[in-house]
Amino acid sequence: MSTQNRKVGYYNFEFEKRGQVERFFDRAFFKDFIDYVMVLPSHEQVINIPRHNKAVAIDRYAVTSFHADFVVRIVFKSCKYNHSPEYMSSRDGSERNSDKKQHEGEKEKTHLCIRISSYEASLLLEERRNGVTINEITNYLNKKLKEYLTSLSRPKNLKIIYGTVPSENFLAMLETMEDIKVAEVITSKVHLGSEAMGVIEEEDHSMKEEVLVTMKAKPKESMAKRTFRKLFNSITANESKVSRIRLYGRDSSNNPLRIDSEPFKKVDYVVTELDDNGTVNTDSIFEKMFEVLDITGTSP
Repeated sequence: MSTQNRKVGYYNFEFEKRGQVERFFDRAFFKDFIDYVMVLPSHEQVINIPRHNKAVAIDRYAVTSFHADFVVRIVFKSCKYNHSPEYMSSRDGSERNSDKKQHEGEKEKTHLCIRISSYEASLLLEERRNGVTINEITNYLNKKLKEYLTSLSRPKNLKIIYGTVPSENFLAMLETMEDIKVAEVITSKVHLGSEAMGVIEEEDHSMKEEVLVTMKAKPKESMAKRTFRKLFNSITANESKVSRIRLYGRDSSNNPLRIDSEPFKKVDYVVTELDDNGTVNTDSIFEKMFEVLDITGTSP
């Protein structure tokens, strides 16, 4: 059986309540919500992303226990529709008409493993250009969360926020900077109305979710490294208000230097088996994800 390296990214999920700055995680509620989504009728599990001509749905799932934690394995399926060009032969270049309908597309699988502990939901996501992104998964779950809250006759004032787990390379690059002139910090618009900033009193639904805050050093001065060391370390913390940092300055040789926390998010590569049709074998990749998440002594 053929094998292939697959990239997996590290994330986490938290809840954010409208009007409150601090994020939190509710293990029991999250587990019940996941159970709700997974048993929906298949047609209710499909959502469309019209601007990308893309549809996303649940292909399969499983929930198991590991010590005091729950482990959720979800296979998302997606397709790009409104695109059905002629087929071309790789042997002789000949062409034939496609029998694919405009609402159909080639199925793409994306594997997600979630370890739910008492204080967090740790995610390991297979990352592929043609797959389902962490942003699309979060939007998918938030759409279903509104439906779930409605079914419970509860206010629709909660949403799921994902966090990126960074690597340590950003801090190493930060130490090479001698002169930090400009910093860009990306945060959520909800913090503009918090007690910390108080810039806007009411949420503006026409405003993008992410807000860019720019800070500049005084003339002939440099901003302190400790400020951004602390901000970077806070990205992985539950109380973090920052999702990304970009710094502009110079290194010790006076060369311009720009560092960005986004490329330094933590990723791994796992060797997984492929099925005969060239797609990832689901049992194989989940077995590797279990190893990465330190879920030992059990099998997917």
